[in-house]
Amino acid sequence: MKFLFVSLLLVGFLFAEEKAAPRHQLEPLFQSTLDFYGKLLRTENGMYLDAHELPGSERENKRCSTAAVGAGLIALCMEHDLKRDPKAGAKALETLRAINGKVEGFQVDREEAGYFRHFFQSDTGKGHSEHSTIDTAIMVVGALFCRNTFDDLAIKKEADVLWQSIDWELALADPRGWKLHMVIEDGKPKAKTVTSLFNEYYLLAALIREAQLQKRGKSDLIRFQDLPKWKNEGVTLLSDWRKVPHCSFLIQFPFYLSHEGASDPGFAEFVRAQAVADQGASMRWSGIPRYWGNGAGTLPGGGYRANLYSENPERLISPHIISGFIPVYPKAVGDLLKVYRSSKLTVDSPVGKLLPRFSLKNPDWRAPRIEAIDYSSMLFGLAASHPKLGMKFFVKGTRFTFPVIGE
Repeated sequence: MKFLFVSLLLVGFLFAEEKAAPRHQLEPLFQSTLDFYGKLLRTENGMYLDAHELPGSERENKRCSTAAVGAGLIALCMEHDLKRDPKAGAKALETLRAINGKVEGFQVDREEAGYFRHFFQSDTGKGHSEHSTIDTAIMVVGALFCRNTFDDLAIKKEADVLWQSIDWELALADPRGWKLHMVIEDGKPKAKTVTSLFNEYYLLAALIREAQLQKRGKSDLIRFQDLPKWKNEGVTLLSDWRKVPHCSFLIQFPFYLSHEGASDPGFAEFVRAQAVADQGASMRWSGIPRYWGNGAGTLPGGGYRANLYSENPERLISPHIISGFIPVYPKAVGDLLKVYRSSKLTVDSPVGKLLPRFSLKNPDWRAPRIEAIDYSSMLFGLAASHPKLGMKFFVKGTRFTFPVIGE
């Protein structure tokens, strides 16, 4: 019943402006986005690059990320459901076997409790970055999406092997999950790497809750209803104890990648509120309704930042964030269309036109790359508004039941 209600709620949001901004006009962007993951980022051994270097970039990229692997696996599930790639299942299995260390000569670095490095080399799996709890979580969610999508016992077993190889509760820095560890090293949390909810780590908390339910049949971890809230831009937002603006991807990731986020209409309302706040604040410095969407990515002059709608000195617009709000904020369809139709803002790639970040303050700047995990909001939003996928794709993909091993 809850799923039916949230489905009707989201359909109602979209129908409200369907005549003014038909979603089907974004279909070419969705197709190029699927190919962005399937053709530009996927490596020969089934891994996914952390970013795609755009024309003009001089950097050779062999760096993969665990979060990019998660997004790539979810893209394969979409390919399967759309009957777009008959080899999607075989590709998913190839990736899962490689993640689990079953490919000779390739081993992704992990620490004792099972957490993966944030970044690793595409040819060896070796790296020097931290063992990241959130990036591991995003990759595992991708594996569990495959588990729920493909009717293939080998895929289900590989996903279960991965799930059970990680000590999820070790990431708790507070018994109820108010605080979580961001880095695990040598089988224990690294000092001074604690984050407070609410942020994208709510996705990690959702996996810890699933692990507790599997072990003990109950969990006392906090739910989104328990989280701090504050009013800003005329709406009520989820927050951490600081009650300050967030970068918009922080709420989009739990929305698409946790079952509670994807299925609960109450959570959808908070996602919609974030869209209202993002666009409202952006309008004050952009002056143009379609120029909003505060996300993360490359900066002019180098570097990387997750921009807040209250703190965006380069006046950077992240079109992928606009897409990520489409299921709950119908205005986003028309705004994204207007940006997509601008030849000055899109870039040509081997798979079609893509929409990287751009700067209103530095209009001549062109992003040198598109980061895989940040651009996933583009993928998720366009999929969630697709007539053959919709939010039901994410509800189904995040409904985890265990185990399969031994069947």
